[in-house]
Amino acid sequence: MITRRHSLALGLAAIAFPLHSIATEAGIRGLGGAGDALGEGPYWSAAHKRLFWVNISGQTIYALDPQSGDLRTWKAPKPVCFLADRQSGGLIAGLSDGVYGFDPKTGAFTLLVQPEKRADTRLNDGKVDAKGRLWTGTMDTKWKEKVGAFYRIDSDLSVTKVDGPYLCANGPTFSPDGRALWHTETYDKEVFAFDVAPDGTLSNKRLFVKFEGDIGAPDGMATDAQGGVWIAHYGGGRVSRYTPDGKLDFSIALPATQITSMAFGGAKLDHLYISSAAQFLPDAAPDKAVAGTLFEVSPARLRGHTGLPATPFAG
Repeated sequence: MITRRHSLALGLAAIAFPLHSIATEAGIRGLGGAGDALGEGPYWSAAHKRLFWVNISGQTIYALDPQSGDLRTWKAPKPVCFLADRQSGGLIAGLSDGVYGFDPKTGAFTLLVQPEKRADTRLNDGKVDAKGRLWTGTMDTKWKEKVGAFYRIDSDLSVTKVDGPYLCANGPTFSPDGRALWHTETYDKEVFAFDVAPDGTLSNKRLFVKFEGDIGAPDGMATDAQGGVWIAHYGGGRVSRYTPDGKLDFSIALPATQITSMAFGGAKLDHLYISSAAQFLPDAAPDKAVAGTLFEVSPARLRGHTGLPATPFAG
């Protein structure tokens, strides 16, 4: 999540892309959510055969069947930031104050664990690794201090602080072999790489990439089956694929400037679903009509790259 104050602090500005040509470019289509203040957290559930995503500030969960177009929605009791399947059934949902079990049949939320109990922070982004462990970070709600942190939540719901401090922790993602993890400090426009031991211990923190110039700030991320790291550019109007050694491979421009996250999905994990935000855009902004939309990028635009299957949370 990035607020107006955050955008000013980051020095972000709308990028003047030729939106008329991008919007009609083959292989990209909008699926819904236009106008949502803070679309986030795309997640492909093989169990439900649906693409889930959220509107954080709107406290809304979406679940779309891309084939039929059937869309289901639920209201969350608090801002909702991310979702994942749960091994014991249903899903988990990262709300502002903790991780909850979410039953899509009843719409009920049940608190599982609170990594932090602070008035000045909240959960932000989160993802489950191939061993069923949840990795999630927190952020300073006032955007003033690095009081947030990065946590691992194991199957017994134990919480381990693995890194910090962060002002805005964002976008964890993992290598196909599970031996590397990438994580973002959006405020500093930096993405870090870590080595991951079998027990989940992190080591060898190093800078993976730093966003320079007017390309926005790094937000959510995803890893493809070939080992590439995909990063959303908030304020930069694109997603970019980086090689495992941190070199830019290629970018895909999008009709919206405030790109927040992405996930591979579909039966073959060969489509890319990308969320965006409409918050704080002036009425005259070129992307005002499409900001907040969830976009789908077809296989033809992805140069053969496909996603990794999601593992349910083991807790």
